[in-house]
Amino acid sequence: MARRLTKELAEFEKNSPEWCTVSAVDDDLMHWNAMLVGPENTPYSDGVFNVDLQFPSEYPFKAPKIRFLTRVYHPNVKSQSGEICADVINEMHENRADFDKTAQDWTKQYAS
Repeated sequence: MARRLTKELAEFEKNSPEWCTVSAVDDDLMHWNAMLVGPENTPYSDGVFNVDLQFPSEYPFKAPKIRFLTRVYHPNVKSQSGEICADVINEMHENRADFDKTAQDWTKQYAS
């Protein structure tokens, strides 16, 4: 698995989009850090989001644990822990304007 993660990290570093960087934490191939720039024309624009990735020993058969270290208001991210989930997805669908405003406020407060 170390060889696979080494290859995947090198490939990502070589071909990563301009809005994302990834690196191993303290040379630990099982622990990565990603920096994501919020997309333009979204509530996340002008934000920079720090993401933690922990790869299990069963990878790639078991998904990595992914957690936002930067607070982000998003329907697939738990607001307190940063873990990927769906705790505010209903709000996004029921009142999109309020959702976008809160997401934009959080981006300014926590990711700028």
